Amino acid sequence: MTRAPMPLPLPGAPGSEPTPRSTLAWQALRQRWVCMGPRCQERNGLRALWKLPSRIQLQQGWCCSPDCFQAAFERLATQFLRSERPRGPRAHRIPLGLLLLSRGSIEQTQLRRALEARQTEGGRIGEWLVRQGAVSEDTIAAGVGLQWARPIYPLAQSQGWRQCQGWAPRALLETMRMLPLHLAAAQRRLYVGFTQTVEYSALAALAAIYECATEACIVTDSALDAVLEQMRAAPADGAVQEADFEKMSGAVEIAGIVRQYARYAEARQIRMAPAGPFLWVRIRGERVVHLTFRLR
Repeated sequence: MTRAPMPLPLPGAPGSEPTPRSTLAWQALRQRWVCMGPRCQERNGLRALWKLPSRIQLQQGWCCSPDCFQAAFERLATQFLRSERPRGPRAHRIPLGLLLLSRGSIEQTQLRRALEARQTEGGRIGEWLVRQGAVSEDTIAAGVGLQWARPIYPLAQSQGWRQCQGWAPRALLETMRMLPLHLAAAQRRLYVGFTQTVEYSALAALAAIYECATEACIVTDSALDAVLEQMRAAPADGAVQEADFEKMSGAVEIAGIVRQYARYAEARQIRMAPAGPFLWVRIRGERVVHLTFRLR
């Protein structure tokens, strides 16, 4: 019976000896080549090299078989489901209504009417101010930009978002009111547009999925709605597909679904990250498949 290998020592752990560079290099090589499957029989060495054509990259590691992949994915998904959702810095921002009032963009009576409408019918204060004709969308965008200290992106005059079309599932775009706008390839920096709230968990998810830096910009609601409508009206792209799942029972069920889609897509790389109320899984192979699992 093959015994499971002992976990690698953590370099720099309290009370540990300094790790030689040669040992660190070997650990990095081993992490790159050793299967992530917790019960894989090939984990003790590099004997799985002959399986290279069929291996699947999962996060920063890899799995040598569908069974190993499902077990490793289930373990990672369990960690994600149990961990706290990433939250952005809780800065003490001036409420948008008061900010616009202090700048002379609206009057006290206009703010009061918008607050009353929001209290009775829901929505956001900026939306009600625009609906009631108190301010323009550009004024709201400028106020939100001041709130979050983010630049304004002229989405209505730009088609640059098409460069990033298909990079994130529409479930995320519509629920979190966001849109990947532009990738600065030289800096590996992805610019992402938001309307009235910057969702830091979405920025973190995009950074993890694509291994890049992310930066938020502010766009108007009407410009974002116009882009989302274009996406809905566009013919289906067979190279990029999406599926949204609700009421998942746990990591075991999610791992089984992802395994089926990985086989369908002939997956070579799979990455996942939590984003707001979702667990987002991106599968890349002969085709790209975005899976979103609603966690709450």
